[in-house]
Amino acid sequence: MESPFLAAQLPPISTLPISTLAVPLAAFGLVFGSFITALSYRLPRGESITAGRSHCPACGHVLSAADLVPVVSWAVHGGACRHCRAKISWRYPAIELTSAALFVGAGVLARDIVHLALLLAMTPVMLALGVIDLEHRRLPNSLVLLLAALAVAWRALSDGRYLEAAVLATLSTTLGLVLDALYRARTGRAGLGGGDVELLAIVGLALPLEVFLMTLGVAGLLGVLVGGATRLRRGEAEFAFAPEILAAFWIGLAAGGDIVNRLAAIRSG
Repeated sequence: MESPFLAAQLPPISTLPISTLAVPLAAFGLVFGSFITALSYRLPRGESITAGRSHCPACGHVLSAADLVPVVSWAVHGGACRHCRAKISWRYPAIELTSAALFVGAGVLARDIVHLALLLAMTPVMLALGVIDLEHRRLPNSLVLLLAALAVAWRALSDGRYLEAAVLATLSTTLGLVLDALYRARTGRAGLGGGDVELLAIVGLALPLEVFLMTLGVAGLLGVLVGGATRLRRGEAEFAFAPEILAAFWIGLAAGGDIVNRLAAIRSG
C-alpha cells in the first residue's frame, strides 16, 4: 500500500522526459561507479576510503584528474597505466558502466522523486557489496548495516508496515538458515553464507509480501542459472550468491510492484 502522504504530495517521475533524466543520471552513475571501484578495492584490504589519493597499484604513481575520468581514461590509455604501462583490470570500466546503467534505469522505473533518491542511495551500496562478494567472497558488515538502514527507510516511505517487515525479515532469515543446513547435510560443504542470509532479511525489511516473494523467485532463478554456468565452466557448483540476491532486490525495489500487478492482470485476464 502506497503511503497516503507520498501519493498526495509527489508527482510521478514518468511526467519528466527521459532525455531530461538520462544524461545527468548517467554522469552521476559514472562518478559513483568510480567511487565504487575504489571502495570495493580498499575496503576488503583494510585500506582507508577517505585518506590517501588514488594511485597505480603496480608502480604506486599518484593518479591525476586526467587518469580518473570514468571509462574515458581507461579507454584512452589502452587499459593500462600511462606511467608504467601496467595493465588495468577491465573491472574499472565495467563497474562504472554498470553503475551508470543502474542510475538511468532507476530514473526510468522509480515512481516518484523520493523513491528515486532512496534507490540512488541504495544502488552504490548494493553494487559495492556485489563486487566485493564476487572478488573476495565476503560482505563487509558496514555496508550490510547501511543497506539495512536504507531498507527500513524504503519501507517507511512505501507503506509503513513495520510488523510485516519484521515478520518477512524473520521468515527469510529462517529460510536462509534452513537452506544452508540442508545443503550442508547433503554435501558437507557450506551453502548460504551468513552475509547471504542477512541480505535475505534486508529484502524482507524493504518489500511488501507479493514483491518479496517475486524477488526471492528471481534470486533463486538467477542462482540456478549462474550455478549451472559455473558448473559447466569450472566443473564446480560453488559461486557467490550475494550478487544474484542483490540483482533481484534491485529489480524488486525499482519495478517489483509493476511486475506483480502485470502478472496479476495476466492471471485474471
